[in-house]
Amino acid sequence: LAGAARPAAGTIAVDVAQVDFRHPADAIASGIAYVPGDRSEALLKQRSVRENIALPFSARFKSWGPIPRRTENAKIDGAIQRLQIDIRAQAEAQRLSGGNQQKVTIARWIAAGSRILLCFDPTRGIDIRTKHQIYTLLRELAGQGFSVLLYTSELAEIRLACDRTIVIFGGRVVGSLALAESDEATLMRSAHGLPRAAEAAAMSAPGS
Repeated sequence: LAGAARPAAGTIAVDVAQVDFRHPADAIASGIAYVPGDRSEALLKQRSVRENIALPFSARFKSWGPIPRRTENAKIDGAIQRLQIDIRAQAEAQRLSGGNQQKVTIARWIAAGSRILLCFDPTRGIDIRTKHQIYTLLRELAGQGFSVLLYTSELAEIRLACDRTIVIFGGRVVGSLALAESDEATLMRSAHGLPRAAEAAAMSAPGS
């Protein structure tokens, strides 16, 4: 979905239109952004917070000329404020806490105008307070029309951040659960290819 590899089968559609990504730049141009769990994959750690957030803007300039700094700075400032990024150590991204580093990777795409976020374990290794800030942000973005696809290795956070859960087993979708159904027991059964408790009970009932 992020354009890093060609799909073996199936199709990808963005706003109904079918797309064919040959490179991550193609996905970014379609408004799709990848947020990795490992911040080192996304950050230029020895560069400033502002430079990290501004990184996608450079791809938009096709020829030499002045960069519209006022517009760029306004978008960067808005993203920093929106994600409540602590910029006291902004000279180098590597000096930030893990949570603030992850906020920078998300702020980058919000400032760039991406409307689809592919978040792969985005709260891995960060403090609980920042985790809840990211959950709140993702819900706010979804409420504003963004599409957020969240992969998580922590089942407990599904109910804090998601509206719907898709369970994959053996490379295939085996369940699509509403929030009310996404308790850990049901998710674990689905993740191991087992029927839900209610379905199992119905199957074992006399006459079924």
